[in-house]
Amino acid sequence: MFRSAFPGTFLGAFLGAFAALAAPTRADVLSLTAVRDTTLWNDATGSIANGSGPVMIVGRAGGASTAPIRRGLVRFDIAALVPAGSVVNSVQLVLANPNGNTGPRNVRVHRVLNDWGEGASSTSSGQGAPAQALDATWLHRFYPSQNWTTAGGDFATSASTVLAVDQLGTHTWPSTAAAVADVQGWLDTPGGNFGWLLKLDVESVSQTTKVFGTRESSDPTEWPTLIVDFTPPLVGTYCAARATGNGCLPDLGWSGTPSASSASGFVVSLTQAPALRATSLVYTLAGPASTPFLGGTLCLATPLTRSAVQVTAGSGPAGCGASASLDFNARIAAGLDARLVAGAVVHAQWHLRDPLNPAGSFAASDALRFALLP
Repeated sequence: MFRSAFPGTFLGAFLGAFAALAAPTRADVLSLTAVRDTTLWNDATGSIANGSGPVMIVGRAGGASTAPIRRGLVRFDIAALVPAGSVVNSVQLVLANPNGNTGPRNVRVHRVLNDWGEGASSTSSGQGAPAQALDATWLHRFYPSQNWTTAGGDFATSASTVLAVDQLGTHTWPSTAAAVADVQGWLDTPGGNFGWLLKLDVESVSQTTKVFGTRESSDPTEWPTLIVDFTPPLVGTYCAARATGNGCLPDLGWSGTPSASSASGFVVSLTQAPALRATSLVYTLAGPASTPFLGGTLCLATPLTRSAVQVTAGSGPAGCGASASLDFNARIAAGLDARLVAGAVVHAQWHLRDPLNPAGSFAASDALRFALLP
């Protein structure tokens, strides 16, 4: 069974070359919203945080402040929406600066080297709030027990991108080779994605704080955004499966080549599923998503099209050896969807009933993105 999770293999290189010959190379652009963001205050006790607050602060406060230096942390889940095996072409970090000090200050973006958390602490005040469990602080990656190796955050010495932020408004950090390398690395190795740290190049000057909106801001235009331009593989997986109530992790696989004219030969399969569960391959031409839904994750943007319902076949209900499959080329040949023509980009995911799921009645596999060749 072919899988797209091995971008460095001969198979990935072969498919990339085949796609380049068979169809024009086309880059995609996605706008990702941060999944974590917070502020670090240089408090000697490591007891100040703002994990769930609406603002993130970078720079130095006035001389009377007991914790004058602030640094920001932000993380984007690249692998949730960008298909594995994609080549990242450019990235742009976009932050809204609705208030704070004006005057040009260089805000540097550094790759973070260790994981960190955001807890329930929340305030719009520049002085922060009492740290809560799992918050990142000046001393802690996860308050109160897991520390940074170096106070103030563990991050790469060289900045990945730099922008002089002056007046209030929305600011876009330029794409650089280093920033592209960061995001490509996070796509290829999601477990190493710890995001970026933002700091001023000079942290010794008072009244230089820059205040940026976080993902908790009530104004969606202030949410931190990462614009990713990438060239996807002919076929690639993305998003994460949600385990079923009995512990199975449904897995999407594929074999063959997607084609708008072939009568058969591109089979999308479901494995590692519980038996005797109603399931169907659901797809969209509207693009990817990552939306919580009935205890699982909906990896497809609406509107959705659902294939015929099947019942998973295999081991008994307690096991995870059941499967299902659909020949997508045969579906196209049957004329069931006039939109499925050469050049169309399809995103698909297996959905199945999961009555044992305590969080809902829904489970799903990871998702698949594929472009239809002639």
